[in-house]
Amino acid sequence: MSLHGTGTGGFGRIPWVIVLLAGVVLMLFAAGDPPARSMDPEVGTAIAEMIDMHCLDCHAGQRAKGGVDLDGMENRAGILSASPSLLAAVRDRLRAEDMPPIEVDLTPAEAAEFRPTSLEYERAIDDLGAVLKSRIATEGVPAVVVRRLNRVEYQNAVQDLLDVDVDVSGLPADEVGQAFDHLGEVLAVSPLLLEKMVDLAERIARQAIVDPNQLVPDVRALNPDTYRGNQRSNRQGAWRNNNGEVFAEVELPRAGRYRAEFDLAGKQAGPDPVRFALRFDHEERLRVNVPESPDEPSTHAFEFEAEAGMVRLGAAFLNDYYRKSAPLPKDRDRNALIAEIRLVGPLDPAEPGRVQLGLEASVRKGGERVGLARAARRFLEQAWRRRVESDEALAVADLVREACGEDASVSAQLQGLVVYALISPRFLYRFEEPKPGVSPDQDGSVPLDDHSIASRLAAFLFCSIPDEELLRAARSGRLQNDRDLIRQVRRMLKDPRSRIFSNRFASQWLRIDGVEALEPDPLLFGEIDEELLADMRTETEESFHVLVQENRPIWDLFQGDETFLTERLARHYLLEVDDSWEGTRRINLAELGVPQAGLGVLAHASVLSSTSNPTRTSPVKRGKWIMEALLDTPPPPPPPGTPQLPSREEAADDDSIRIMLERHRADPDCAVCHVRMDAYGLALERLSPVGRWRTMDQEKSIDALTTLPDGRIIDGPHGVREVLVGNRAVLRSLASHMLVFALGRGLEWRDEPLLDDLVRRLEVDPTMSSLVENIVLSPQFRRMPSDGPEKLDP
Repeated sequence: MSLHGTGTGGFGRIPWVIVLLAGVVLMLFAAGDPPARSMDPEVGTAIAEMIDMHCLDCHAGQRAKGGVDLDGMENRAGILSASPSLLAAVRDRLRAEDMPPIEVDLTPAEAAEFRPTSLEYERAIDDLGAVLKSRIATEGVPAVVVRRLNRVEYQNAVQDLLDVDVDVSGLPADEVGQAFDHLGEVLAVSPLLLEKMVDLAERIARQAIVDPNQLVPDVRALNPDTYRGNQRSNRQGAWRNNNGEVFAEVELPRAGRYRAEFDLAGKQAGPDPVRFALRFDHEERLRVNVPESPDEPSTHAFEFEAEAGMVRLGAAFLNDYYRKSAPLPKDRDRNALIAEIRLVGPLDPAEPGRVQLGLEASVRKGGERVGLARAARRFLEQAWRRRVESDEALAVADLVREACGEDASVSAQLQGLVVYALISPRFLYRFEEPKPGVSPDQDGSVPLDDHSIASRLAAFLFCSIPDEELLRAARSGRLQNDRDLIRQVRRMLKDPRSRIFSNRFASQWLRIDGVEALEPDPLLFGEIDEELLADMRTETEESFHVLVQENRPIWDLFQGDETFLTERLARHYLLEVDDSWEGTRRINLAELGVPQAGLGVLAHASVLSSTSNPTRTSPVKRGKWIMEALLDTPPPPPPPGTPQLPSREEAADDDSIRIMLERHRADPDCAVCHVRMDAYGLALERLSPVGRWRTMDQEKSIDALTTLPDGRIIDGPHGVREVLVGNRAVLRSLASHMLVFALGRGLEWRDEPLLDDLVRRLEVDPTMSSLVENIVLSPQFRRMPSDGPEKLDP
């Protein structure tokens, strides 16, 4: 791995960067299954009866289906000695009510003679919950893998720490696990990521700490994946085959003077060279002839002044040429190549900001060495989310001074301090420590120290690092107290920064995180660009945020009349719009008398587009979304070789989506999952692939009446709403997803009793604040195994 690159001003490449990062490993913890313990003599009886009556025909012995062998679990003793992980898996299938398998050729009345009743399912599920609860008394809480900050957390942390807006689009995308992108299990670290983070830290340091003696403009090569307007891309760059603009949008960190650089070339043909117009926010700044070939692009640039914010840098191909009759193939077609776009700057020095002035004041108070240590202690405590003692701060100051050189200015040393802090594992990872001086509980767990609780709380509700008030509470030991802890939770939920919690959780739980990348067919649905798709996402995020801020019932998410629309999104929904519309409005759909009123997010274009294909709806995707996101009963993956439904173009003229799905369910292997998924998805057919209400599809009336396997009738989207509102499964899905989001890890059998408790509390108080507070007060959030991660020196 090479860490050599461009110059860094006064502090250069610092050798301890490699030492710090090379020693970091992710730690996974596992616990074996515990022995059974004495308990209520009835616990385990109901589930044993269920397995004896309904499961052993398929799940016993060497030929057990799916490799799930329940032999010996037909009695209470077998239940109490079984693996808790297996019991939790059985419980999942009972909650989904897909075991025993649904016999699709039977009517609901006929199936009822062979399948458990709803009461039997409920008794078995509750009984399994009691068994699992009895097993955790000596098991404690699961460990959390040491987690790296993901891109959003890194960006927010830098903003809160240094008051610097940082563009993280150049970092590799974070992997997703269990719907979320911040789980320790999936946040891998590659040499490329480490090198990019070192580069980013140096750029942030120059931006946060202004050194007038060494102004080194920042050079940002814009990610080619973000270029727009290109007709094809390859390793050489972005190509235009006819006249048009390739452009990239980039955020300027502050007002100032900048330079836009373009590496350009072309496939030459005809009498003239390739010609470009270089543009800033649609305005032409420079026109250039580019005779160079793709093997040797030439660089062209212009300077501009602008305020902080997003700007557009573009290169427009002006002189397309095509002569099919030219004798030589190389003379027939002229094409343009944009190999790279770069932003250089700011080119002018900035005024020192709030953070720099504060750090410089600390340095002046104690002389150069002691003052730098004073500044380091103050800065590192927030950056590293833990207490920093005086001797450690002095050691850091000595290291920074040595790395920067004897003659380095105070500004250069502070830049070195910022780089040291940001590339330290203590910043990049969330390490957690036990409360000092406590013995493990009987379950082997110990309480987290206050700084670790503060770090968890900030990551949960701010997707960032603790603010000063939270750090003060941690320093004084007040986060061990329930009342003080809840006081902080309520303060943070009211803080404007909690919007990121609402946005990140809602968009990932509801699976709309990638809505801006969708491409609905413009011939069928009109032009739907990235801006309109972003408005769709905002509608859903705002609807969720209102539940948090106004402490409204969770059920309003699925039955609310109000929504949040821009003028463009209102027009998309075919609503009447007046000329006075500005920004985003809070709209009551019931007052407008539209048919999608009272459906909440079930009628949001973000959800409906994300669960559709580009040319038509997908009842399968929509049904899967309901089962997976809202009911927490994800169907198993389809068997290998399962055929896809034909596209809109491939389907016969008289084939409705309902008919195609009925044929698909004729295969018993497919029917088991599809009978429930299709019922939910087909009931939403009155909502088009882009979220508009409709009664006809391809000149045929839409039949949205469906039946669930238990005989319940669902009549259209409002029928789906009736299934969801008040359903305990929805509360459990919300609780389980929120717990994953709060802890940054996947769930396991030891979390089942907590989930049961969270659901019971939500039934009494179904609000988001109730859920957040009960999660924060839980052992899973406040404790760790006593054999947790060892301390890591900085």
